[in-house]
Amino acid sequence: MDEKNELFKDITEKVPFYRRTKFWASVLLCVIAIILVVVFYKTVIQDTMTDKEVAESIQIVWHDSIWVDKKVRPDEATIVPAFTFKIKNTGRRPLQYVGFNCIFIFEETGENLTDGYVEAVKKPLPPGQVSDEIFVRGFFGYRATSKPAFIKNMANWKSVKVKIYAKSKNSGQVLLGVFPIQKKIEGIQVIYQNQEPGK
Repeated sequence: MDEKNELFKDITEKVPFYRRTKFWASVLLCVIAIILVVVFYKTVIQDTMTDKEVAESIQIVWHDSIWVDKKVRPDEATIVPAFTFKIKNTGRRPLQYVGFNCIFIFEETGENLTDGYVEAVKKPLPPGQVSDEIFVRGFFGYRATSKPAFIKNMANWKSVKVKIYAKSKNSGQVLLGVFPIQKKIEGIQVIYQNQEPGK
């Protein structure tokens, strides 16, 4: 009789919850779910910026412009506009992987001359910090027999300006500003009358 009672007791006695397979399976599923949520937040939600956030987070604090060589044919010179700039993170979150689209247009007519694109800020740029120089050049420009020929015909050289747009992950293109492109050619120094060389 005692043996039957002991057997009955073993069968009906409850196993502690932490020894049950179902319990640990549930814990594992919960952990996996939390990891997926964290990964989704960091890769999608946290990196996503609205157009307003992009506009409020990027400020151009320095810029320069010049026309640079584009080798097309050996018997002629081709120059294209180039724009170099630095940005400051004026937002509350680090900036990373920001695309910059430069539209070079004629100042008088507003017609497009060319455009250029670059993805910059590969490393996170903390709030309040200034980036390294970012360089963008156009695909098309002016052609002449030589670089000095551009200087001789400067009177016919139409003024160009650049519209620069920024685009972060999942945001639209946001206009950061419009800047003039100087009539300077890389490697050519123009010396005006009554000006000493090197100035």
